[in-house]
Amino acid sequence: MTVRIYLRRSKNDEGKQQFSLDVQRAGARDFIHERQLGARIVEYTDDGKSGDDFHSRTGLRRLIADVKPGDVVVCRDQSRLGRDAIEVTLVIRDLVRDRGCRLYYYSSGQEVQFSNAIDQATTFIQGTGHQMELEAIRSRTREALRARVRAGRVAGGRCYGYALERKRDDSGRSFTIAVIDRAQAEVLQRIFSEYRDHRGLKAIAIGLNNDGVPPPSAGRRGTGSWSPGAIRAMLINPRYRGLYVHGKVKKLRRNGAVERVKADPTEVLTIEIPEWQIIDDETWSIVQERFSSRAECRATTGQRHSTARYALSGIARCGSCGGPVAVQHSSHGKERFRAYGCSWHHHRGSRVCPVTVFQRTEEVEGALVDALQESVLIPDVLDALLAEIRCEIEAQMPKAAREVADLEAELRDVRAEQKRLARAVALTDDVPELASELQRRSARARVLESQIAAARRTPGEVTELLARVERDARAKVANLRAALTRPEDLRQVFKAMFPDGVRLLPDRVGKRNVWRIEAAADLREVGGAFSTLSSDPKGT
Repeated sequence: MTVRIYLRRSKNDEGKQQFSLDVQRAGARDFIHERQLGARIVEYTDDGKSGDDFHSRTGLRRLIADVKPGDVVVCRDQSRLGRDAIEVTLVIRDLVRDRGCRLYYYSSGQEVQFSNAIDQATTFIQGTGHQMELEAIRSRTREALRARVRAGRVAGGRCYGYALERKRDDSGRSFTIAVIDRAQAEVLQRIFSEYRDHRGLKAIAIGLNNDGVPPPSAGRRGTGSWSPGAIRAMLINPRYRGLYVHGKVKKLRRNGAVERVKADPTEVLTIEIPEWQIIDDETWSIVQERFSSRAECRATTGQRHSTARYALSGIARCGSCGGPVAVQHSSHGKERFRAYGCSWHHHRGSRVCPVTVFQRTEEVEGALVDALQESVLIPDVLDALLAEIRCEIEAQMPKAAREVADLEAELRDVRAEQKRLARAVALTDDVPELASELQRRSARARVLESQIAAARRTPGEVTELLARVERDARAKVANLRAALTRPEDLRQVFKAMFPDGVRLLPDRVGKRNVWRIEAAADLREVGGAFSTLSSDPKGT
């Protein structure tokens, strides 16, 4: 039997010693030792994860995937498993009822039951309380941030052009204020002045890179160079004219993931802070008018920023600087054509990337198509893949047989316990407790029966299943080869076959500058049906 400890600490728990990972670990291990629950202990940890996040908590997901019937799971309390009433109820149902493990909360010494409607309701009610507590914490945090904004203090992270300073109020509590960074302020004034004088975003970025001006977050994160996008974001940031806007974007959790959405205008705080002003009102007004006129021009002419128009857009990157490779217009003599070139060289200048390769799109895409058709999507490669799958299945068959034997032995013990409990119910007046134990054994027997049925797989069934999967894989290879002949499908094929992307490195063939392609083809698209073959008795 394995004892599995689950530890979780969220950002809201910072400063609360009882929720530190070390305290949780020590409490769980002391509980396991006192109860003598088992010798083999495995830990699962999620640090800095919110209680209503059931999507990115890898520790919890690994725990659920690893747990076996009869295992013991220990955590501090239900709030560590989660603070969403519905989701945490489903997790506990999965662990206790469906997977047949025992779940303990060491803070109360309670073993969690999930065998009837009352147990389910109790779990849900406790989860509702934890969810309400999380919502209250977030509400208090939000109001505290808005109070900082109203007081002219910083309620967010760093902003280019300002330095952060820590201060203390009369009561001794510390807070953060922003003060103008003179060196960065001069760069901002240069950016606004050049744009006001009708210099484009790309030209401004290239000029800053060529002059060696340190970009925002240089040395910590980011690309390490100025980009037109960064310039644009600065030109429309009202903070530089002394206006602090807070709460324009808020976070919502949908489908297990966090999404950033625009807040209702009534929720947005706008505060005048004159000491933050870097750009004078006249320059600011001229810049915003130019932005408005350009936006109206794009709307009138129907110009749109199209995405993913070409097969390698968002897939290929420059092997020299790491920037994206994009389609650009190039020429040879009087002929103009579309070519793949380094986007950072084009938008940020030669100082960021000196590569000047511009190769026709059809040549680069054709080289990848030829490589897939001649070296990857061929019978020999598929035969080798299928041979590996056969070896894997043959190696797993004895393991499956041993698992069936262990499950059958446990099922015999559970049925024997059912008989003893049934006789005890007939001979004693303490029926409720014995009946509850009998229900637990019955539920465990049903779980074991379903697991045995799933684990049994005859050699004939495996052969039939593998034959069907082989037919599907060969048909998928044929479909992929056919898709390579259709230009409109190339992008989808490249995304599937090159999930880690494609690197284009500058090279030379004769007198021509060309791209040398480096890419690793991934056969999961072809062999996707194999991924669950060893664990799914039906082969679905």
